Amino acid sequence: MRCMRSIIYDKYLRVVFGLSFFILFFAFIFGYVKLGNVSAPLIIHFDAYKGIDLLGDRASVIEILISATVMVLLNLFLADFLYRRERFLSYIFGFASLGLAALILIAIGVIVSVN
Repeated sequence: MRCMRSIIYDKYLRVVFGLSFFILFFAFIFGYVKLGNVSAPLIIHFDAYKGIDLLGDRASVIEILISATVMVLLNLFLADFLYRRERFLSYIFGFASLGLAALILIAIGVIVSVN
């Protein structure tokens, strides 16, 4: 069985997916430290025209992080599956995961700064 062998041997994909998981881990730690003792409802989304659109609690922030982690894992498996057939698509999945992780870190930072 060649479980993730393609990703492990390709240094670019290894670094990109490693950075993606590191950024998500950092976002989780950052959110937990900053929002760990907040008991009031959190502002999850704010619109400049309508005001506050979405309120949530700490579990909502964790759900955002979990869904992002699932997306990065899905991209990891797709990149590994397509590596031998179309290497370029594997790189696209990898860098899309890195971009997603960076956007999630920004979103967690905004949630923390608003609350």
